[in-house]
Amino acid sequence: MAMRLKVLIAAGIVLAGATACSGATATEKAVAPPASVVAVVGSPVPAVHLSSEAASRLGLATAPARLADATSPDGVRSAHRLVIPYSAVVYDRDGSSWTYAQTGALTYLRKPITVDYISGDLAVLTKGPAVGTKVVTVGSPELLGVEYDISGEE
Repeated sequence: MAMRLKVLIAAGIVLAGATACSGATATEKAVAPPASVVAVVGSPVPAVHLSSEAASRLGLATAPARLADATSPDGVRSAHRLVIPYSAVVYDRDGSSWTYAQTGALTYLRKPITVDYISGDLAVLTKGPAVGTKVVTVGSPELLGVEYDISGEE
């Protein structure tokens, strides 16, 4: 009996040692980066992938591109125009415009758009994502920071 107890104790020590000496702790192994940049085949623009916790912390929100009636600044009403929320439009310093489109679960890709005009809280587009594509309405600056590896610290 005493011999059996010594063997069990020795086995327990070996197992405990193997766990302690494996390098990283279970917590360290389980932690994934909050965001990553992923190359997209055929595109010069990479996609940004977020963890669900990062998306939640950012308060990331999306809305679908859709067809809607809109009134131009000169009062002309148009039917069935491609629109996205104006909050999804990002202007580049050269004057071009784009939006982040959701391309997969928690994955976003910067896409060029052409804004015809703004009607209330809608951007009426002549070029943009397909109807139904979810575009980011809250969190675009943070996605751009990830894409360009801007940490916010100097």
